[in-house]
Amino acid sequence: MAGYSATDKFLHKFYLDNYSISKATLEMEEILHGTNAKKLEVNQYVFVTGLARSGTTAVMRKIFQTGNYASLQYSNMPFLLSPNLWNKKSKIEAHERAHKDGIIIDGNSPEEFDEYFWKAFLKDAYIQENGLSINVIDNNIQEKYKSYINLICLAKGKTNYVSKNNNNVLRLDTLRKIDNAKIILLFRNPLSHAASLMKLHKSFSKDQEDDSFALDYFNYLGHHEFGLNHKPFLLTKEFETYRNKFDKEDLNYWLAIWLNYYSYLKENHQPNDIFICFEDLISEPDIVFTKLAEKLKIDSLGNNKKHTPSVYPEPLCDKELLEECMNVYNSLKMHTEQ
Repeated sequence: MAGYSATDKFLHKFYLDNYSISKATLEMEEILHGTNAKKLEVNQYVFVTGLARSGTTAVMRKIFQTGNYASLQYSNMPFLLSPNLWNKKSKIEAHERAHKDGIIIDGNSPEEFDEYFWKAFLKDAYIQENGLSINVIDNNIQEKYKSYINLICLAKGKTNYVSKNNNNVLRLDTLRKIDNAKIILLFRNPLSHAASLMKLHKSFSKDQEDDSFALDYFNYLGHHEFGLNHKPFLLTKEFETYRNKFDKEDLNYWLAIWLNYYSYLKENHQPNDIFICFEDLISEPDIVFTKLAEKLKIDSLGNNKKHTPSVYPEPLCDKELLEECMNVYNSLKMHTEQ
């Protein structure tokens, strides 16, 4: 994150690390723009989620590129709770994102910045020392979130909203209570998924050792998927056994991360949730996006290129753990046919 000046870093810390200040700016937003925001009827809320490295960014960007959906963008940083008060053209030039996965971002690129809302209003209560716990969200905070979305849509001049947030697995029941909400759940073959997660964990850990602001940045935004601040989702009791058995440098640990996330989704999905398999997404993108467009009632999601998946060496892993993962994977695959 060498492109951030000392002033940029100060503003990020001043705003994002002070919930009393950032929440006050949201209150100011509601005073100045709340009347118009309440008049705006949001027709559709699309929430894209899945374990990191499952294709969530690609799906969210494809929906956003229709031009019909509002989303928080890099240009909203760092004043994330002030979408109307801080609505200036970004000077961020196009560059490859820190994941080094070929995805190019600039100031107009959408990203999973609305996690900051939950951090601020839940006061980090779900971010525990040993992991991220299921959120307990009361009606007042849920209504505040909907008001926040209206303000974002007002600022962007749209009547639909799309958000990609891998942490939304912690609050799916709350999101499902929103009228006209669509939940898109992405999943990936567990072996290649675990290998990708472990690779990024090592890469981000090194970057954060070299640049303390990179670590602060991830903490400000609630990104704990990998890196020095890695915190697993606390979703299943079985995960505790595996996390005590395997080290983070072991592929089996990341297979256990996969199993924890997707066995939870397997047991807690709803009939209207939309499942997308990463392998289908890269091998038959036109078919996947045509089906998705129909479910979202979008005319078209455009032409799409097939992608060649990354190849990882065949690793040694716990066969019983892998078998559990594959059973869940095959079960989730069945939902993509619906």
